[in-house]
Amino acid sequence: MTAFRRGWGWWTIGAAMAFVKLSVIAQSQPVVPSFADLTIRTQRAFGPTARITEILSLKGARERREEIFEQPGRKESRYIIITQCDRERTVHLNVAARLFGISSIRAPSQWFWNRPALPEATGADVTITFDTVDTGERRTLGRQIARRVRSTITVEPSPGANTPQSSTERDGWYIDLPGLNCSDDHSESFAQLEVLSSDRPRDRRHIQIKRTAKRGYAIEETTRSSESGVTHVDEITLIAFSEDSLDSSLFEIPGDYRPALPLIGGGFDMDRPDTIPNRLYLYSEQLAALVRSWTGRARAGTPAKRAS
Repeated sequence: MTAFRRGWGWWTIGAAMAFVKLSVIAQSQPVVPSFADLTIRTQRAFGPTARITEILSLKGARERREEIFEQPGRKESRYIIITQCDRERTVHLNVAARLFGISSIRAPSQWFWNRPALPEATGADVTITFDTVDTGERRTLGRQIARRVRSTITVEPSPGANTPQSSTERDGWYIDLPGLNCSDDHSESFAQLEVLSSDRPRDRRHIQIKRTAKRGYAIEETTRSSESGVTHVDEITLIAFSEDSLDSSLFEIPGDYRPALPLIGGGFDMDRPDTIPNRLYLYSEQLAALVRSWTGRARAGTPAKRAS
């Protein structure tokens, strides 16, 4: 498992993951919040059996997210991210391996800036429409007031487009947590898989925005996504909400955790500790990959011999 490959979009030629941003979050300036102690426990259901329980804990300038993944037939896994806005850094913890890795919240990964450029979009038109409506309904949870917001995203391709027709509907309850993720940015993003063809140009995407009601942090949400006649339903359910005092040690690196192995291109291997043997093994892997790449290019550039 490789941790915090940060950034707001990525792609490769072939099957590409393209992110349509309503604004660029990466340009927002980090802020130092002052959260009152708060713990929110939610559970996200994926399909009939998979569950992810998220525990969000806030205290002062720090936040902690713990995710517990459960699925029948698989071992439970836990992963923790601690964001220390006062130190402008994010700490990733692998609970099972008792390892940690640290990244700066100001420095996106190198791969994000060096990502390959997409080919120019000259193909069929695709219209993506966003519509978000505040229903006016409210709920009180401690000091927080939750609002109900419904949103839709429709993707309408013209004939000949690579992008399939799809729609996403969200109906949820949201609260305001200013300064979450050390950010003052309130924009939202939309992710869609974009398939690039070697013999067909990229689709030309057009964004339409109707209503722009504010959402926030989801405490309950039902998402229905439909594409090619298939509908998937994901649900977030509120399990617990507490404003009890939290111990500051929850937002620090545990004393018995070891540094994870840093990767040459940025990020960490969160399954291996940072030791000399592991570094040597990693460097040998990288060198072997580089040699294979050079050898492949050399062979591709060598003209074939003619039969005599």
